[in-house]
Amino acid sequence: MSNSPVLHCRGLVKTFYQGKVEVPVLAGVDLEVAKGGVVAIVGASGSGKSTLLHLLGGLDAATSGVVSILGQDVTAMSETARGKMRNEALGFVYQFHHLLPEFSALENVAMPLLIRRAPRREAREQAAKILADVGLGHRLTHTPGELSGGERQRAALARALVTGPACVLADEPTGNLDRKNAEVVFDLLLELNARLGTSLVMVTHDRVLARRANRVLELKDGKLSALAA
Repeated sequence: MSNSPVLHCRGLVKTFYQGKVEVPVLAGVDLEVAKGGVVAIVGASGSGKSTLLHLLGGLDAATSGVVSILGQDVTAMSETARGKMRNEALGFVYQFHHLLPEFSALENVAMPLLIRRAPRREAREQAAKILADVGLGHRLTHTPGELSGGERQRAALARALVTGPACVLADEPTGNLDRKNAEVVFDLLLELNARLGTSLVMVTHDRVLARRANRVLELKDGKLSALAA
């Protein structure tokens, strides 16, 4: 079982409809993500990268195909069970931090633990620890408006990791940052991946950063394939 993939999808198809017109986006995607693996997915704008990530995270339903997380078929679960799986096994990072502006960095990061009904003291202690890990131990009480862009994204990364997820799904996590901060955040992602063993699937338009992943795949014409050198 230890060699089983953390995340696996097979024959993933997604078709949208504009009126009676079919708009195919994914045309049978297969993907396996090993424990501790780092997978970067690149592709043209509109190729379906974010759609794929949403399906892998159980945030949307596929037209057909199967998504498994830790060996469990997410596509066969109820919405309640999928929500529980997301909270326990996955972390999410987006291009925009989506931190709640009225709460401090500590409160924002503790929130996923509070949602799973962890004791408040324990949640705050764990949030403080992971914020220190991302270099924000001195910014615990600051609200998002008091943090720089790079600091906000690091806080968002801490929020994704605070539950100890098996896999983090990152959608353009450096897309809203300048080159210097993008490299800092990406370095941090790889460092935490190596230290914590958390798998990472990242969608990005930045092919320079993408090539630092263990595997680089390109989504084109609804299919995934290894990116040409």
